[in-house]
Amino acid sequence: MFRKTIKIAENERALVFQNQQLTQVLMQGLHKIWDMKDDVEFEVFDIDELYFSQKNGERLYQGSASLKEHIQHEKLQDTEVGMLYLDGMLRGVVAPGERLFMWKDAGEIRLDRIDIADTPLVEDKTLYLINKAGVNLATRLIRSESTVAVKPVAVATVKNSHVGLLYIDGKLAEKLSPGTYGYWQFNREFQLKSYDTRTQILEVSGQEIMTKDRVSLRINLTANIRILDAETAASSVDDVEQYAYKLLQLALREAIGTKALDDLLLDKLYVGETVKELVAENLKAVGVELGNVGMKDIILPGEIKAILNQVVEAQKAAEANVIKRREETAATRSLHNTAKVMENNPTLMRLKELEALEKVADKISNLNVYGGLEGLMQGVVKIT
Repeated sequence: MFRKTIKIAENERALVFQNQQLTQVLMQGLHKIWDMKDDVEFEVFDIDELYFSQKNGERLYQGSASLKEHIQHEKLQDTEVGMLYLDGMLRGVVAPGERLFMWKDAGEIRLDRIDIADTPLVEDKTLYLINKAGVNLATRLIRSESTVAVKPVAVATVKNSHVGLLYIDGKLAEKLSPGTYGYWQFNREFQLKSYDTRTQILEVSGQEIMTKDRVSLRINLTANIRILDAETAASSVDDVEQYAYKLLQLALREAIGTKALDDLLLDKLYVGETVKELVAENLKAVGVELGNVGMKDIILPGEIKAILNQVVEAQKAAEANVIKRREETAATRSLHNTAKVMENNPTLMRLKELEALEKVADKISNLNVYGGLEGLMQGVVKIT
């Protein structure tokens, strides 16, 4: 016959097993237990770890009244999520259907139950508390070994000027306005598609297209698109911008391929108007509005560009010659009219002669006059 001694710290509890049967729970202090058959064993637990996680914990709990005095037991339904608080602080999220065995002396324990059967939406206050405590992690999920570790809450954020489409298990569940949302994702799969509802500029650049007269051009096109109905767009096409790009690309090839180069250069609005006419209805059918469409650049091959420069130079030279001939003709006609007037008016002819003499005299530095002005005039100019 002998006694076994065990010392229990303030943060510890010990289970006493005799012949492998739980007989009592030891609190803080020094304990001496009689062991007449050498079949007494002790198992010490740190209650600061909160959970009573002994392998046969549930069986021991159900079979021992003394253990029930020290353990708080909680059982969640398969459609319930638990918010576990210790001394008023959120300790973590408890997975649905879990059983918890916790040491009562660890602190004030509170388990708030949330029914997620009807709606998976997490209230704003609850989401705030989860984020503040930093427990929205798979590693922080309170669960048993048989439960898969998942992130408790799926967070969906919709930016300003966007609209969000929330899919649950592959089905459209809700249309979301800008903001942040949380959803319990136990046994559910979530997907968020976000669409920008502002006008977007789409560039169709570097398109090498051959005209009707077999001239290869490089075209850059710009178009404005805006999503009007996100639900229709999501159900119709996988990528709105890519779909619009392909339509614009094909319409641009059709517009260029039916026109000769000279026609394209003469009518610069033709391409934008034609492309818009070909594409607008197709985009409208998927919930997208097509705005302005315009051709930014036409890049010609080097040899074609040189030929066009020569053509333009020749045209300008011809226009210059026409203007020059027109001015010469006008000047000749004016001289002819002047001659006819002076022919019928000797006095006007005399005045013109005097003007000519005045111009000549301006260029002469010295002038000697003999026989008077009358003699000079008669010798220089004779009027018949």
